[in-house]
Amino acid sequence: MLEGLRILVAEDDFLLAEVVVTALDKAGCEVIGPAPRLAKAIELAERSDLDVALLDINLNGETCYPAAWRLLERKVPFAFMTAYSPSYVPQALAFVAVLAKPFDEGELLAMVEKLTRREVSAALADVKQLSSGKPANWHI
Repeated sequence: MLEGLRILVAEDDFLLAEVVVTALDKAGCEVIGPAPRLAKAIELAERSDLDVALLDINLNGETCYPAAWRLLERKVPFAFMTAYSPSYVPQALAFVAVLAKPFDEGELLAMVEKLTRREVSAALADVKQLSSGKPANWHI
C-alpha cells in the first residue's frame, strides 16, 4: 500500500535518517531528502510533489515549524518525529500527529499508512486559519 509514495523526510540525525530512509525504501516509497536543515526542508516542502512528510521538530537547532506551515498550505499530510513532549509544539500546531522517538520500523510504516489514509489529525487539518495568517508563534 505504500509502494510509490513520495515522502519528504526532514531529519538532522544522520543515523536515524538512514534508518528511516532504508525502511521507506524497503516499503517501496520514494524518499525526498532527507533534509538535515530547515532551509532544505522548506525548499523540498514547497517544490516537491509529495504524498506525505515526516518532520523532525529540531533540525540542527531550528524548529521545523516553517516547513510544517508550507505543508499545511499545500495540504500534504505530515507527522512530527520527536522525543520532545507535546508541550514543546506551539498551540497552533498541537493537532499534528506525532511519531515518538524512539520508534521502530513497524511504527514508522504504520504512521505513514495512517497519513496516506488521512486517519490522523495532521491530514485532516482545517487550514482556514492560514487565510488569516500564521499565528505569531509559528516560528518558535
